[in-house]
Amino acid sequence: ESESQVVARMVQLMERVGRQEGLDKSQDLVGFSPYKTLVIASMIEREAKTEGDRAKIARVIYNRLELGMKLQIDATLYYAAPEGSTFTQAKELDTPYNTYLYKGLTPTPIANPGRASIIAALNPAPNPAGTDPLCANVPKPCRYLYYVLSDKEGGHAFAVTLDQHEANVETARQAGLLP
Repeated sequence: ESESQVVARMVQLMERVGRQEGLDKSQDLVGFSPYKTLVIASMIEREAKTEGDRAKIARVIYNRLELGMKLQIDATLYYAAPEGSTFTQAKELDTPYNTYLYKGLTPTPIANPGRASIIAALNPAPNPAGTDPLCANVPKPCRYLYYVLSDKEGGHAFAVTLDQHEANVETARQAGLLP
């Protein structure tokens, strides 16, 4: 197959999966156009390594967007960075894909999202219940706002406050999961 045939096949597959999963209804489901929902799904695709994390990562993204927070998604940094860049180097690059510098979504998807990431983008996890231990002494509403790698299989720890997140980051560093 030629390069253009492969790309055409990928586009057809993406369109078919999008139709099957209801991407055309994304505005009603999550408040974003199908294209922007694909951008979110692409971030989920690159960030989530375990099935259980996808919908929670989607929730973090939607919560941060709603609150006007920077997304600070590491995978977006690497998308626009030269191959072999360190996290620090990538974080310093001024590109529209640097979600540490700029609020909102990246201008394009950063990956070709699979079905599971599209489903998560269309069906984000609920925020933790007020009775969840994460929500103790937290002003309502209690929302997932942070996540960090928590195990070697690619699972993540989720947090609702910056203090919780910083503790999770320190735990990940001590476990050798982060530099």
